[in-house]
Amino acid sequence: MIRPPELRIGLAPILLLILMPLLAHAQWRKYIPGKPVKDTSKFWIFQDVTVGPYFTGGVSRQNEDLPGATPELRWHSTPRFAYAFGGTVDFAINTWIGIDLTALYDTRDLYAANPGGSDNIDLSLGYLAFQPSIRIFWLLVGLAFDLPMSGSATENLAVYQHADQPNTHSYTENVNVQTSDLSALTEVRATLSVPIIQGDNAELYFVVSGSYPLAKALSGSAPSFDTTGFPTSAAGRFSGTLAPGQGPLPTVQAGISYQFDVLH
Repeated sequence: MIRPPELRIGLAPILLLILMPLLAHAQWRKYIPGKPVKDTSKFWIFQDVTVGPYFTGGVSRQNEDLPGATPELRWHSTPRFAYAFGGTVDFAINTWIGIDLTALYDTRDLYAANPGGSDNIDLSLGYLAFQPSIRIFWLLVGLAFDLPMSGSATENLAVYQHADQPNTHSYTENVNVQTSDLSALTEVRATLSVPIIQGDNAELYFVVSGSYPLAKALSGSAPSFDTTGFPTSAAGRFSGTLAPGQGPLPTVQAGISYQFDVLH
């Protein structure tokens, strides 16, 4: 049905009156922007951050500055078990470059014996180690700062005569090592960390590491754990030129590290 033009003209003012309150309300309505979503996929300059447990086991051996007054009487050393466990954090700038921080309890053994093996000593040394490293792809290069925490010494002598024990012919003693006898160490470290299993938010790494201390294991040549001295003598059978640990005690170890993603 066609409406006359007069009717259409008359409806226009009525519609305008109805819409005016709505238009006025819309003009005073304040715009509130949506809250931006926090970007959790990046931390500062690091594209990825992973953290997880770390364990390695291997051998330690003092291969220089061994006890002995002369080369003919030089004692020998054999490898002994060493291990470390703790945790590590990897801050990845990109796939190729990163920074690693590792904290471990590091323990290693030092064994030294005379040419015939009848006289020997086995030192077990424990450290709290902090290891900052620079990662270049799978290779980590850095330092380790080792604080002595504990130790023990097993001493064996085939023929031993003490002033108050003239009939003693052998001697075996297991004693604690005071932390004052141990040196705080700075070590040069290199680690190869190769991913072997990769999941959605975690990776398992095979780790091979080597460390070389820049200082000797003991803080002096007259350790307090040497109980073989005469009551009237300051030197014992594991002191002076026969004191163990007067050289560095390097380690070679292998193990695993399981790293979880922190950034998502």
